Parts: sequence; C-alpha cells; structure tokens
Amino acid sequence: MLSLEILPSKNIDIDSWRFIKDQVMGGKSDGYMSLEKSKNQDFDFISAKGNVSTDGGGFLMFRKEIVEDNLDNFSRVKFKARGNNEQYFIHIKTKGSIFPWVRYLGIFEVTEEWQDFEIEFTEFVRYSNKRPKKRNLNPKKIKLIGVEASGRDFDMEIDVASMSFIK
Repeated sequence: MLSLEILPSKNIDIDSWRFIKDQVMGGKSDGYMSLEKSKNQDFDFISAKGNVSTDGGGFLMFRKEIVEDNLDNFSRVKFKARGNNEQYFIHIKTKGSIFPWVRYLGIFEVTEEWQDFEIEFTEFVRYSNKRPKKRNLNPKKIKLIGVEASGRDFDMEIDVASMSFIK
C-alpha cells in the first residue's frame, strides 16, 4: 500500500508540529500539546488538551506543514486517536488559501479507547467563515494538516498517533 507518513509511530519530531490558539485572533480558547510515550503500546503520540471557548473565537488545533509537492496518488488520511468522547476534525489547508478560516474539515469522533480512523479526501468539506462551500479537496494543493477542536464550548482532550496519507 502506498503511504506517506505524517506522524510516525516512533521518534516524532514534535518541533515540526505547531499548537495554535484562537487568541491570535482575539479568542479566549487556551491549551497545549505534548509528546507522550504509550505505556502499554509500542508507539508515541501527540496529546492535546485545552478549553475551547466560543467567546471571541472558538478553536484550538495542532498542525504540521506538508512539504511534498505531489500528493495526487493519495486518497485518504489514516490515523489512530483516542480522547474524551467528543467530535474533532482533521484540518487541511491548501496552497492558495490565504485566510485562516478557509480550510477543509473531515469529521471524526473519539472514545476513550484507541481507534483507527480513515477519512477519504472526498469526505472533506471546505469551510469559509463557518459555512460549508461546494469545492472538492485537491490533494495536489495540500500544504498543512492538523487536528482541530472547534465550533462549541468544550474541553479538548485528544491523543493522536500514526498519521499517514494513503492510497
């Protein structure tokens, strides 16, 4: 199977990931991310915790820049996650998207147990100013991928491991 590793199962370069709070745009959400080692499993993961507040904003996320130029051979994102029984999004930005609120979102919901997820590129919805737009995700233009907590007041508690683009 053709794959491109985004978040390896071991030796994660945490410095290549960036945690972003809505405070940069006047919001009140706050949180952090950390690199963790699984106690019972043989993998490492990123853990993100915080409080999402819709007072003046409404998001927290961690993301990574994608440096590969041609992702045309890939059709979905595969990853492992667990958390606090809440809904989250895989967040993708494309080249040419200037405004921070323009992005593609793929929905998933975590439980307290580790689960494997796969989200097809065709399932991602483009959002601009909280409104969905009819435009398909073009894998050739992907420049950032991340995990986003947004849209309502809630506590962010999510762990993510082993993320890849796959065919």
